[in-house]
Amino acid sequence: MTDCTAIATSFFTYLWISLAVFPLIFGIKCTDGPKGPQGPPGPQGVTGELTKVEWFENWRQCAWRSGNGADYGEIGSCTITKQKSDSALYVTYGANMRVYGCHGCCKRWYITFNGAECSPIPIDGAVYQTNTNNMNLLRHRNIGGYCMNIAAGSVVVRAMVGDCSGYGNYDAESGWNSASRIIVREVPKSPYD
Repeated sequence: MTDCTAIATSFFTYLWISLAVFPLIFGIKCTDGPKGPQGPPGPQGVTGELTKVEWFENWRQCAWRSGNGADYGEIGSCTITKQKSDSALYVTYGANMRVYGCHGCCKRWYITFNGAECSPIPIDGAVYQTNTNNMNLLRHRNIGGYCMNIAAGSVVVRAMVGDCSGYGNYDAESGWNSASRIIVREVPKSPYD
């Protein structure tokens, strides 16, 4: 005995595909049929909570075009008025940086907020070199990160240079022959903290 359901299903599938492909093969243009009646309303959705997403833009860029040969202290600064006590500050400092005339030497560039480094993890970067006593390797570098737990109000953000831990003083250079900049952005606190 033959399974008529399988034959009917195969036949109608073939017929449907043929009717759908036939106009495409022979270039026949079909029009939509008449619009049917509106269907019944769908089921009630799940009631959710409304959340208020508060977005704000508060940022500042401070840029300058001058070299700074300081081995210690401030390279540049940028002041921003932080609007919220529970927000974070994202800071990036970009400039040409180098250490010169030494072997196995290191200098550290870092960011302070109103005179203090970010805690528990600072925003910093180190330039180390070896076997380059007479090479003046000026390269553009960026140092950046987020800092939490800074009170609302005026915040002076400074790019600083100093010694790496365990190393002495060496000849540092910041900002040679190109623009240097500090960019500060106030952002909502991370949902992961």
